[in-house]
Amino acid sequence: MNIDNAIDDIVLLVQRDGQPLKGLGIRDKKIYVRLKGYDSIGLWVELPDYNLPQLAHSESGPQDEITADACALIPWTAIETVVHFPDLEGFDFPKPEVDQLGFQSE
Repeated sequence: MNIDNAIDDIVLLVQRDGQPLKGLGIRDKKIYVRLKGYDSIGLWVELPDYNLPQLAHSESGPQDEITADACALIPWTAIETVVHFPDLEGFDFPKPEVDQLGFQSE
């Protein structure tokens, strides 16, 4: 198996104990994410519909949030293991059938 074969597929990411990703809003030890790439620092994963504060001035105030597709770099030090399902239908690009892809941002 080569990690390049998992790019753009859904993988199960298991984070190390101690919730190293809680700053991103990840509380669950195991999450399903779409793998977008990797480098010497870690894995790049897709964050669909990530909530962030509205950057432009709006009449409704600074509490407004917008959603945007984003990618996050998950450091290797935060990852316990990655599970890829290469032959499981519905877990591959482009339309995964996973109820909770990604995680809820705080």
